[in-house]
Amino acid sequence: MKKLGVLAIAFCMLCCGCGGKSGGDGSPPAGKTTYEETKEMMGTFVKITVVSDKAGFDKAQKAVDKAFARFAELEALLSFHRDDSEIARVNRDAFDAPVAVSAETHELIKSAVQFCKDTDGAFDITVGPLVTLWAKAGEAGKLPADDEISAALAKVGADKIVLDDEKKTVRFAVQGMSIDLGGIAKGHAIDRAIEILRAEGVNDAMVQAGGQITAIGRNADGKKWLVGVRNFFRADGHFETVELEDMDVSTSGDYERFVVIDGRKYSHIIDPRTGRPVEGASSVSIIAKDGTTADAWSTAASVLGFNKAIELLRKDGKYKDCEILWAGCSQGFRDYLAPEEGDK
Repeated sequence: MKKLGVLAIAFCMLCCGCGGKSGGDGSPPAGKTTYEETKEMMGTFVKITVVSDKAGFDKAQKAVDKAFARFAELEALLSFHRDDSEIARVNRDAFDAPVAVSAETHELIKSAVQFCKDTDGAFDITVGPLVTLWAKAGEAGKLPADDEISAALAKVGADKIVLDDEKKTVRFAVQGMSIDLGGIAKGHAIDRAIEILRAEGVNDAMVQAGGQITAIGRNADGKKWLVGVRNFFRADGHFETVELEDMDVSTSGDYERFVVIDGRKYSHIIDPRTGRPVEGASSVSIIAKDGTTADAWSTAASVLGFNKAIELLRKDGKYKDCEILWAGCSQGFRDYLAPEEGDK
């Protein structure tokens, strides 16, 4: 097996023997193939790939269309950056009075609060005031003052979210709080897109949103999906090859999103406990059974570091199916690596 280095967010699908895309006139190619489509959504590029044959080509296209529509619905509900989203309404009004939201938004917020507890506060969707503070610092090219960080921290804490399960409302206990679901929304959207594909009879597919991929079933060759994950510690840009079937891999890191102040790079991932960007975690990768869990834990592990993340992941066996790779330290990831040619 290959020795695993540090994995980062750049993924590619390795279509070895997986057929081609549709022809230029829109007609399906002969034999079993993969149909794929990419759209810009949720602040990133979303690609959906499904295995199809000639007879099921139209069905595959319709399934993909419905899956993209589900992404669009969730973006309208969950976006931190859209003024008309449910989350924007919560952030505007939830201190003054409880805000009624959809059952889906309410359930995701409830799940996020639980992730906050499970990660000892390393994953916290109320990090919004800190995200805004550091974004403005990046624009101004000046570090925020200690008192500004302290003021923002006073508005952070998932324990300050008040949820009413019966009325499906959200209320903030502290003025100036705001929710940012950026660390969990894409994973949730991938899970819902996978549900749509399965409901439409598609059982072999892959959905990618930025640095996250869920693969279900097998590729057109009947083998596990091969996902290339770039090892940024190699100058040649080498991709490690991971084999996935009914699993998700999610990577968080500072290699792509960061701010530069006085010549120093600061990660976009903020430690909600200190109010400052995390340091020393160029990339963290998590493999899990579902996208929501992988998304939340890849962010949390960036904050926690390898040893603490492993300790919490293995606590009570709740996340026993999750595997982690952080800064060259790996647990369980090697089980998913594709063998080199000489190992076959």
